[in-house]
Amino acid sequence: MSETLSNAPQLNGFTSELVEPMTSKAAFYVSMAHRHVRRARTKKILRALSDEQLRDAGIDRSLIHSGPEFEVDVRLMSALMSLR
Repeated sequence: MSETLSNAPQLNGFTSELVEPMTSKAAFYVSMAHRHVRRARTKKILRALSDEQLRDAGIDRSLIHSGPEFEVDVRLMSALMSLR
């Protein structure tokens, strides 16, 4: 069993310093894109519903807006706040 574990590739410090931040950033941007697509799909579906259907679901049409949305990047905001 110990031979199986010793056959796993070992990352040296330099490689882990390069790979881990890149995979973390890639995962962050993929999740952000997925969230954007999911929101756009939900908005499209809600806009297609009639007033009666929205009322049945308990949703007020005034809550569905297609105006601009602002999304705050937590990492950027914390970096900016640390510069104060």
